[in-house]
Amino acid sequence: MKRGCALLAGALALSAGAQPASAPDARLGLVQVQGESAALREKKTLAQLFKAQALFDKFHALAPAAELRFKVYARTQAESTQALALGLMAPAGRQPVRLDAQDRFAIDPAWRDLPPATEVRSRLADGRVTWRPDIRTPGVPEGERRLGDLRLQCRVGFDSGVARGLTGLALLVSFAVDECADPEWSPSNFADRPVFAVTLVHGERWLTLSEGFLHGLRDGSGSAYDWGYSLRERMFRVPLGDASWPDDTRVVIEGMDDPAAAPEPGLEALDDAWVKAARQLVPGLSVAEAVSRLGKADDDTHFESGRRLLRHLRVIATPAGPQRLELVTVFGTDGRLLKSALRRLGPTQRY
Repeated sequence: MKRGCALLAGALALSAGAQPASAPDARLGLVQVQGESAALREKKTLAQLFKAQALFDKFHALAPAAELRFKVYARTQAESTQALALGLMAPAGRQPVRLDAQDRFAIDPAWRDLPPATEVRSRLADGRVTWRPDIRTPGVPEGERRLGDLRLQCRVGFDSGVARGLTGLALLVSFAVDECADPEWSPSNFADRPVFAVTLVHGERWLTLSEGFLHGLRDGSGSAYDWGYSLRERMFRVPLGDASWPDDTRVVIEGMDDPAAAPEPGLEALDDAWVKAARQLVPGLSVAEAVSRLGKADDDTHFESGRRLLRHLRVIATPAGPQRLELVTVFGTDGRLLKSALRRLGPTQRY
């Protein structure tokens, strides 16, 4: 696990464990279920939004054609997007904030006349909401993002506090680590639909990221972060700080419901029984049948939607030296295989 992530996880545990004994029972129950206080999730101040705007202006060269929007996500499957109901807590009373079809809004220039501490909040409380800036260059095809947009989105969201769901000591530690500049890591992003694979493409160069960059950490603390619950299925990371990928790199997102992509070239030439078994998987197999052919999975992730994802890691011998492989299989709500992908892991992919 990356150093910054380990620091955050440790700090989060300390923060959650440091609740005063006199705290009300309802708050203790919230911490027990969610893993942390959710006080900062469902509301943001105008000061935070204005800081986000200033950061957007400062780093706008990363996405010069993009505009700044803010997107609100319901974190739990039980809550519909219609229930988000954002409101501006103005001195004259609550004013509704209109969301577009993608649950986004922009800063209203009239808000500059209000006190910076004025809150924008959802009617969904208790950690049921999380926020992100939504920065997109016009003309990017559906199912893709632009790497420079995600770099700017990280700076704007996490350096302003708009996207920061942590509190207390965990929040202090998080600011000590420049996550947006890490060449092998990034804070979480959310795709528009459940993610199966993310591939970086620039010219003839391409790299399909390890499943370890998707769907949250494998340390059992998912509910404590903004990608817990229903958002886990849509969560992905990209190596934002890897300067070898320019800002106009395409971030191609394959959804769980998309047709299976073509196999990586050259894998059919690997003379290995396990590889052959992986390549012979067909939709409709049960989890038990897949495990009987491939062995116990290294990761077994259950999503709130009812889908299930298994990841197998394998190192095989080749004439060119050891080759690290990753097999990802996703099963539907009926427990039957939807699709699978066998991928090579490069020397810098640690997951």
